[in-house]
Amino acid sequence: MNFKKILFITFVIYTLLLTGCRSSVGGAADSTYNYVPSQPDRVREYPLETVSGKTAIDYFKTEKIFSGWNLGNTLDSHSGGVGSETIWGNPSVNQEIMNGVKKAGFDIIRIPVTWMGHFGMPQDYRISSARLERVAEIVDMARKAGLKVIINIHHDGSTPSEGKDEGWLSMAKAIKPAEYEKITHQFARVWDQVAAYFKNYGDWLMFESMNEIHDGGWGWSYNFQTFPKFQTDIINKWNQVFTDRVRAAGGNNTERFLIIPAYCTQPQQTLSGSFVLPKDTTPGKQIVTFHYYDPNEFSINGKRSAWGTDGDKQKVDSDFAPFKRVFIDNNIPVIIGETGAVLQLHPNDKGVEAQARQSRINYFTSIFVTAKKYGLVPIYWDNGVTSGNGEKFGLFDRRTGQANSADSSTLINIMINSVK
Repeated sequence: MNFKKILFITFVIYTLLLTGCRSSVGGAADSTYNYVPSQPDRVREYPLETVSGKTAIDYFKTEKIFSGWNLGNTLDSHSGGVGSETIWGNPSVNQEIMNGVKKAGFDIIRIPVTWMGHFGMPQDYRISSARLERVAEIVDMARKAGLKVIINIHHDGSTPSEGKDEGWLSMAKAIKPAEYEKITHQFARVWDQVAAYFKNYGDWLMFESMNEIHDGGWGWSYNFQTFPKFQTDIINKWNQVFTDRVRAAGGNNTERFLIIPAYCTQPQQTLSGSFVLPKDTTPGKQIVTFHYYDPNEFSINGKRSAWGTDGDKQKVDSDFAPFKRVFIDNNIPVIIGETGAVLQLHPNDKGVEAQARQSRINYFTSIFVTAKKYGLVPIYWDNGVTSGNGEKFGLFDRRTGQANSADSSTLINIMINSVK
């Protein structure tokens, strides 16, 4: 019997095991949810705010949330299994960057957070006070600037390729029932604590369950290159755990807006019949998210300098249109949690560099105009990088909150003006 047959049989057996595990909150084994920590989870000293009482779709409309910005490569950065803030080259977050993002015209900020390396021992997995406090300080800076805020679990689930897990939230490991139970318990404990800590914050603070979780195949089943039904079932279960734990934390969490991704946060997976929104005790508070970097060779890898044909733009339209029919028309708002295109530098060919520059303008315009057309809220991925061999998504100077170049200023204006 070859490896793929063995793996397929394992998938079938484990799927049956998962189906057989039942509880009153989400469908995994009872042991995951009946756990009582050795000491109460912390609650931030923060005045209990009044919530809007609005549904998510009405909140986005009345608060005029049209576009957003990611504080990338910051609280999500990590090294040696420890989440950091400056290890990937960005400075410590200050009030200036928040003020600058708001002044530029963005309405919401996504603050990706990597929690690993800040946990105590199992089974409590107690998050350090210092980590929670720093996340809260940055959230407060964003609020002071007038921004709505999203926080999540980010690179705790990083899997660059098959067998290359960089975090504990591992889809590849979750194939084993014992590992699934362990991972799910830790996932639940993170959201127990984050929700408890921020329970007094108003509904301007939103939670997103996870980021781009996959098994190494970047949206497909790595071993079979087929639709990953087995993996999407686990994502659905984890989204249910997330929902249940946030609601159970009490305070304003009973009204908090919750952002739900599909497998790998991929648009195709989000539109698939295998993606199921969690059952929620508070109706009308769910938001769907997907990420958009298509085509990858242009937007991320920078290996293609030309973009902007009628066919390119029609592809964006075709990709975005179904989200209106499936979600927006059913009163579920949709955010594009990450999108953008890298700066391409071609010092030996200024003609290609000029073409890439114009293509980037074309791309930003098309993404944001088309998002507006279908009622989607695009959130630009800014990692603060403008040089070197990595992905150069940086538009803002993180120290001053100003655009880092004339070209960046142009792109920022395009994004804002396209959706207003």
